[in-house]
Amino acid sequence: MQRTASGLPLPENDLPIRDVQLSAAHLEKTRIVAHGASPPHGRYYDMLRTQVLQEMEQNSWQFLAVTSATAGCGKSVTACNLAMSIARLTEKSVLLVDMDLQKPKVAEYLGLKFGDGLLSVLEGHSSLSNVIVQANIGRTKMLVLPGEVCKSGASEWMASQAMSTLLQTIKREFRSRIVIFDMPPLLVGDDVISILPQMEAVLLVAGVGLTSATDIKECSKHLKTTPIVRVVVNKATEDADSYHAYY
Repeated sequence: MQRTASGLPLPENDLPIRDVQLSAAHLEKTRIVAHGASPPHGRYYDMLRTQVLQEMEQNSWQFLAVTSATAGCGKSVTACNLAMSIARLTEKSVLLVDMDLQKPKVAEYLGLKFGDGLLSVLEGHSSLSNVIVQANIGRTKMLVLPGEVCKSGASEWMASQAMSTLLQTIKREFRSRIVIFDMPPLLVGDDVISILPQMEAVLLVAGVGLTSATDIKECSKHLKTTPIVRVVVNKATEDADSYHAYY
């Protein structure tokens, strides 16, 4: 974190954040469609955006965790598209954090090439300002903190003091932004459970043919103390272009 001579944190706008231009062709290939108001696919995320923001504003929430019951439900695609949709609002800004330490996908879906990421910050090898990038496409701009694969001890890092300190720093330094965390699947380990107390709201993603009623009930048990703003049900057909979300 950058500081002034007096030791105080620099304002958010003074952080030396790198600009990265995104490729529209790559985003289309990875089903990131909400960077423009292009019907029919982008409007589903705009509708989701409106509902999520209304609830977050009513409760003065800043942190939103996006998770799913199991892998393959489209949580990362949903997190990226929701962040893009929010970023298109002139009066809103967003920071997207890839907090899946086992299978980070945000950078891959956005087409970002990077060195260090979230794990490097937790380990003390990089500063937050050195790993966050501003991703741009057209007039849409959002901040992204990429993830890194943690080969061992992912759940320990999620529950660590380093992670708590990082979240406190993000809340303070980016207090004007909605912060979306792309989390691991809820039922594949204790990564999400250990960090849920520090999240203010959850968006739960389910997949048609992938998520069972039993999975939803099991997730509900773990989410009793964290508000669920919406449940998104993804449905992917054989045609990749017909990907859309219902909620």
